[in-house]
Amino acid sequence: MNRALWQKAVFDAWRQLAVSSVLLLVFAWLFVWLMSRFQIGAWSTLLNLLPNFFQPMLGVPLAKLATPTGQISILYLHGITMLICVGWAVARGSDPISGEIGRGTLDLILSLPIRRFSVVLAPAVVDTAGAAVLVASVWLGSAIGLSVVEFGNVSLRSFLPGAVNLFCMVFCLTAITTLVSAFSCDRWRTIFIAAGFFVVSLMLDMTGRLWPAGEWLRYGSFLAAFEPQQLILMPDPTGTTALKCNATLLGLGLLCYVSAAVVLSRRDIPVAR
Repeated sequence: MNRALWQKAVFDAWRQLAVSSVLLLVFAWLFVWLMSRFQIGAWSTLLNLLPNFFQPMLGVPLAKLATPTGQISILYLHGITMLICVGWAVARGSDPISGEIGRGTLDLILSLPIRRFSVVLAPAVVDTAGAAVLVASVWLGSAIGLSVVEFGNVSLRSFLPGAVNLFCMVFCLTAITTLVSAFSCDRWRTIFIAAGFFVVSLMLDMTGRLWPAGEWLRYGSFLAAFEPQQLILMPDPTGTTALKCNATLLGLGLLCYVSAAVVLSRRDIPVAR
């Protein structure tokens, strides 16, 4: 494969990766410090104030959340963590095809002696490595935080299943965005559709959790397989739950990447306006 294609994929992603990984590391560090300021009794009282209808959305018993490990597990679902990770997935997945078409550079790239699937493969590998770096930054930030504060008996290894699940979710969403990008000619349209898809998936997942009769709605959301807190606080000794969730996300992601490569190999590339 053309070396220039790989170099371009790295060059396009490294700035966002650097900023995002630093933000996640610092945020995780600060989050652990802030959680250490809560006394366990006060934290338990705060959790007990949650309305009963809201508790199923947590996915784990309140008694599990009312522990130091439970407090830190929120980090893998926190809005800031999700915003940065989803931002990476949508921004990077929308760039290789629709972004290049919008800039008028895809026809130049395809004039190189490469196969069209390489235009999907190189960014996919770089973006997957970037997702791993982002998740590692979250885990490392929590490790630094635990090393500088007193926060009970917390094992860093217990957070690895949640970190792996977060990585799989980012990988899947990046692949979904890449598939949308393969059909589109405008990057902003791709971003809008991919972000909308994530929001709809989140709404379906929340509705399925909160409404027992509508639990089937979760099957329409890829986020049904995103359960980092459950994997951290309620580990399955056999590993079946983790394998099922992660395999679902990875399988869907790989399917989307392959589909994106097929679409790109068959479509016409319009001239940029």
